[in-house]
Amino acid sequence: MTRRGDGKSGAVVGFVANLMPLYTHEDRDGVWCARSLQDGTLILPVDESEWDEERGIVRVWWQGDPERVMLTDGDQLTTLALERYVRLHGVGATEEAIAAELWFMAQHFHFKTGCHVYLPELPEPPSALMKLARTALRFGGGAMVAVFKGVMP
Repeated sequence: MTRRGDGKSGAVVGFVANLMPLYTHEDRDGVWCARSLQDGTLILPVDESEWDEERGIVRVWWQGDPERVMLTDGDQLTTLALERYVRLHGVGATEEAIAAELWFMAQHFHFKTGCHVYLPELPEPPSALMKLARTALRFGGGAMVAVFKGVMP
């Protein structure tokens, strides 16, 4: 295992842990992890230094059970977490606003981790939405949904 912030795996775990209130940070024997507040699943970073390339692989303890463990690409796990996070924070927003926030959060994930979420059908928001996205960048990730709620019908 690795400490939070070490490589892509640690960056992915740190990113997911910040998707509150779905996840939270947890120190597990000196290793920073992400804990699902929905079902207790624990996401731990993996030391990828001996592999040919860092991909952001994470170790998942399903429902927090170390006997039910698997390694998976952190970008795939994050894709599902981001969709839930954006929908939770976008309650009452239009589908266009939710799609724009999801696009923004996917870009933010790439900036923070160097990994890409898997959203092959997600289009870039129209230019008017991009202007709002750039403005929201100054205020933080979750601000964009609030901006769209006030602007879009």
